[in-house]
Amino acid sequence: MRTLLASLLCALALPALAADGAALFAANCAVCHQPGGVGLPGMAPPLAGTLGERLQVAGRGYLPRVVTHGMTGPITVQGQRYTGSMPPFAAQLPDEALAAVLNHILDSFNAGTLPDGHQAYTAAELAEARADKLAPHEVRKLRDGAMRKGSGS
Repeated sequence: MRTLLASLLCALALPALAADGAALFAANCAVCHQPGGVGLPGMAPPLAGTLGERLQVAGRGYLPRVVTHGMTGPITVQGQRYTGSMPPFAAQLPDEALAAVLNHILDSFNAGTLPDGHQAYTAAELAEARADKLAPHEVRKLRDGAMRKGSGS
């Protein structure tokens, strides 16, 4: 009976140990992309309501590579041009945390625009992205589907 109770308590504690995507977003991303993912004109593009379409164009592997390797080069989002640079977060955050951030951004700011059958990102997918040796300008090429790394197709 004690073993069963201990197992149940451990199972209940596991979600508390999981990375908190909202807190990680607030601490690492919101300074540029702003609370709610609305972006900062001329500096950081909005994430809210924009990433579902981007996943359809660039493929599933695009976002993990953006957060692990960063991205440079001009992009246009909702008619606004951005020429900034996104830093890589692979050195600061482990794969589980990066997956949690992506899942928070997608679930909280893009739920209505995600491709049919979209599944949450996993730490394994972030590890796969991290293993790629891409420069930030190469990640930019993934944006328009020029190279569909890890797209599942």
